Amino acid sequence: MIMHFRRGEKNENLEKGLALAAAAVLALGLASGCGSEKKADSASGKAPLKVATNATYVPFEFKSKDGKDYTGYEIDVVRAVAKELGRDVEFKNIAFDGLIPSLQSHEVDMTASGMTATKERAGKILFAAPFYATKLAVVTPKDSPIHSVEDMQDGKEVAVQMGTTAAYYAQDKGMKIRGFDHASDIVMELKAGGAKSGILDKPAADYFVATDGKDNFRVVDVPDSKVQYFAFGFNKDNKELQQQVNKAIADLKQKGTLNELHEKWFKTPVPEMPATCEEALGNTD
Repeated sequence: MIMHFRRGEKNENLEKGLALAAAAVLALGLASGCGSEKKADSASGKAPLKVATNATYVPFEFKSKDGKDYTGYEIDVVRAVAKELGRDVEFKNIAFDGLIPSLQSHEVDMTASGMTATKERAGKILFAAPFYATKLAVVTPKDSPIHSVEDMQDGKEVAVQMGTTAAYYAQDKGMKIRGFDHASDIVMELKAGGAKSGILDKPAADYFVATDGKDNFRVVDVPDSKVQYFAFGFNKDNKELQQQVNKAIADLKQKGTLNELHEKWFKTPVPEMPATCEEALGNTD
C-alpha cells in the first residue's frame, strides 16, 4: 500500500520523525548484528567449537596443498567429535607454546595439536580421553653414524620442537639441543643438512621417512621412551566440555569411526587406550 502525503509543516515533522525512527531501528540492528558475529552459531543452533592447533605436524595436523584447509588424522578426529556434539569447528593456527595460554585466556575452547597428556600439563589444563598412543623416535640421514640414543650424546646438536616431550627427553639425557617452534622446521633442517638428527614422535618420523625423506633418511628407535598419549586440552573450568568430548570419543570407538580414521592415516587398527586422561597419566609415570 502506497501512502501519499501533501507537503507542509506537519508532514515535514512526520517525515523527520519517521527518519529518526528508521535510524534508531537501523542502529539497533547493527548493534545486535555485531554481537552475533562474535558467537556465530552453527546450523544446529550451537556455537562453533573453537579449536587451537599448530598445523605443521604431519600427519596429525597440517595445511592442505592449496593452503586453504586443515587436514590430518587429529583434524579428522576433531571433526568427528564435533559432529557427535552437533557443532561446527573453527580452527585457529598458533605456535605450539601458545596452545595452553590460549585455553587459559578463553581464546579457544579446545586444543588439538599432537599434545601429550602429562602430569605437568594436567596441572594447568584438563585433558580428554586419549585418541592416540605413541613413542619417540630419532630421524637421521642414512649415512649418519647415529644408530642408537647413546650415539647422540656426543655434544652434537639434536633438533627438537620446544615444549614437547621430545625436548624434555633430550634435556633429561643431557643432549645438546637446538629448539624449533614447529615439527616441520625440524624436517626442513634435516633436509638442508643443518641438523644431523632430530627427535620426533614415531608416527611423524615414520611418515617423513616413507615420503619426503625416502631413500635419504632412516628412523632410530628410542627403546626407553615411554608410551605417550595424545589428548585434546581444555580450560580447567570447562569440565562440562571435557566430559562431552570424552563421551564423543567413546562413541566414536564403539561405532568403529576412530578405527577407520586410524587405518586411513596409519594403515593399522587403533590400539587399546585408557578410557580417561587420569588412567593415561597413571600409565605414563
